[in-house]
Amino acid sequence: MVADDEATQDPAVPGIEGPPASDAAPTLEPQRSEDEPLRAYVLEDDPDIAALEADILRELGFNVVSCARIVDLGDLMAVALPHLLVVDVMLPDGDGGDIAELLRETWPGIPAVFVSAASRNRLSELAPLGPVVAKPFDIDRFREAVLTAVEAPADRWRIR
Repeated sequence: MVADDEATQDPAVPGIEGPPASDAAPTLEPQRSEDEPLRAYVLEDDPDIAALEADILRELGFNVVSCARIVDLGDLMAVALPHLLVVDVMLPDGDGGDIAELLRETWPGIPAVFVSAASRNRLSELAPLGPVVAKPFDIDRFREAVLTAVEAPADRWRIR
């Protein structure tokens, strides 16, 4: 975890810190050596859904870290950037879509997949940011959304 004096806390989003000021800060784009698997962070408060998403991501070759709270995702982002975010929109401590948008403003180019039982209107608002999968979801649809997200040009997912 980053000490308070090493990061900029966003007062509008508890638990999400800006990039650390030290030289050890994560780079703007996730880095990967050829022999290192891709990293995926899953932000999902339902443990059964998080486990299912993690299993599918592992089958696709990702190392997966799951968390249920926005503050935990902020801690993960301070350590290493993911190659993919999988985000539930309706969380007990905030809106996952808003958090993903904020994180990608800070670290552009990180693809995201949104998985939620939110309203159709909310899901359509998120569609320009990345593939959206409505709950309950079909496993093949989730897999397709992940592949679409990671194979798309990085600038497609940049916040405009």
